Amino acid sequence: MLEEHPKLLLSKASVRHRATNLYMQAPPVLEEMTRSNLNLPLFELMGKFPKDIVHVTGTTSKEDKKTSCLRKLCLVFKGADAVTDLDMAVGA
Repeated sequence: MLEEHPKLLLSKASVRHRATNLYMQAPPVLEEMTRSNLNLPLFELMGKFPKDIVHVTGTTSKEDKKTSCLRKLCLVFKGADAVTDLDMAVGA
């Protein structure tokens, strides 16, 4: 999904929410430990917050150059019953 997004175009993406590794590409031991999360809904992995921030690291390609990058993404889940103030959700 992150590889196909026209603005992100991230390959080999790893995802963190707060202090939790949701999915890590490397090292192999972390990939193995977090692989099972790929079968779970992101909403549940993020503690059922209807709105929060995830940090995504990966590789982008531009003009045949690969660059590592970090993206801070705000996710909003449609249909979530309660709305949590974003400042409260990220511990500001």
